[in-house]
This record gives sequence, structure tokens and C-alpha cells, in this order.
Amino acid sequence: MPPAVQPLVLVANADKWLAESLESVLVQGGYRVLAIDKRPQIVEQARRQRPDAILLDMALDRRSTDSFALCRALRAEPSVSRATPIVLMTAGPTLRAQQLEALRAGAWELRGDPLDMEDLVLRLGAYVQGKLVLNELRVEGMIDRASGLYNEIGLARRSDELAAFTARHGMALACAVFRPTDGSGALTGAAADKLALAVKRAGRISDAVGRTGPAEFTVFAPATDETGAEALVQRITDAVSRSAAIRLKAGISAAPARPAPPRSRAAPAPHLASPSDLFDRAREELR
Repeated sequence: MPPAVQPLVLVANADKWLAESLESVLVQGGYRVLAIDKRPQIVEQARRQRPDAILLDMALDRRSTDSFALCRALRAEPSVSRATPIVLMTAGPTLRAQQLEALRAGAWELRGDPLDMEDLVLRLGAYVQGKLVLNELRVEGMIDRASGLYNEIGLARRSDELAAFTARHGMALACAVFRPTDGSGALTGAAADKLALAVKRAGRISDAVGRTGPAEFTVFAPATDETGAEALVQRITDAVSRSAAIRLKAGISAAPARPAPPRSRAAPAPHLASPSDLFDRAREELR
């Protein structure tokens, strides 16, 4: 792997010696490794860590009548990308019927004994490179190239994440929409890009800042109520006025903080502040 890239490989194997051997070879190859030897932890860790590849020992499913159940569970997990390679490993030689069933379960391949470690690592490198390229394309698809701010697609996704996070922790969530004053909302080209960069510099790391029009900018701010949103607007408009010599007007809306829901499996899902509703209300204020 390139020196600057350290993909994460989840190694789930019941054989401690083999797991340690895989980890040693992968680390030498430039990977980070998360080793797990207990079945109940695998899907949860895959959900949390979002590995770039998964090496999965079929022996971990030995208590199940379906030898590929764990692979199916991982492939069905929404946080595990379909581009994440899952390589199944099993003791002994593999039959063609097993290979086909592995592919049907969502694995990229099934490896049996004897294990060719060099071939495995080289193939894994090719698989992971493809996933990393896809990750870059996905990120680029959510970013406004001229400014580095979220575009409308990226902001929609990030604001949904913030809404879920703030609801889970009982926090407020505010939205502010900015446009230039004095009829300059039709600003385009280099002038609009310069304004976008000024807005980006004025934003906070904790906020999601997006470009929702050539000269329209939207900020979603977690743990921020209406009073906090007014302070945010003042700070951004002042900063942009100083750096870009453009005055901005803004509309705001906020979902108030609510008590955090009890941590119980039986508890109902927390009510989410709809980012689209907050955005619509903030934009309506501008009119």
C-alpha cells in the first residue's frame, strides 16, 4: 500500500496462531488490523469501525446451520459498504459448491488450505485499492470543488447524521441560511467562489457548512439553540464582511434541546429534528 494510506482490515479468526500471522503480514504490508476472535463482536465492530476489508473465518459460524450466516449479516449491515471486500477462510480444501455459495452470501472469494499468504495479500491489495478509489469518488461527489464546502448532496447526508446525533444526546440543532444583501444574490463565477471560501474560513469544525446555491450557504450547528444561532450568524457575517467585503443576510431556525432518551432497547426511537424542515424554515426567513 502507498505509505500515506493505511487501510483497516478486520481479521475475524478463531485460530489465534493464524490470526497473529495474518496480522503480522498485513501490518508489514501497510495495513492497520483489528483482530477479533468472538462472533458476537464482529458485526458491531464492523458497524463502528467501517473496515476497508474483512477476513472472516467460517469456523466462527460453526454453531449455525448456515455456515455463511455471518457473511450474510455483514453484507446486510448498512454501514458496511458493498465495495468492502469480504474474504472467507476455511480449514481444508474448498469445493466448487462452497465457492458458489460464498459468492451468493456476498463474499468476494473463499480461501481454503493450504493458504497462500503472498497471493492473499496481493489480491487483498487490489481489492482495497478499488474500494479506496470508490471512497474518494463518493467524497468528491459530496463536495463543492471550488470551495471545499459540502454540496447539496453532501450537506443533506451530513445534516441527517447531525440530526440523529443531537436527538440521541438531547441536544439542540440550528440551521442558518446566508445570502449576499443588496441584490447581489445572483453573484456567480470567481466572485461567488471567493465568497464561498470566505464562508468556509468563517465556519466552525463542529458545524456542517454547505453551498446550496452559487451564492447561498447553509450551516447546520449541533448543540446550538436559537440564541446560539443568532450569535453564529453575527460571527459569520462579520468575518465575511471583513475578509470578502460582502455583507450577508441570514435566516435561522432551530430545534430545541430535548431530554436524552433512556438507554433501553425497549425505549422508542428519539424524535429527529428534520434537517429539511429546518432548512426550509431558515430559507423562508430570508424572503
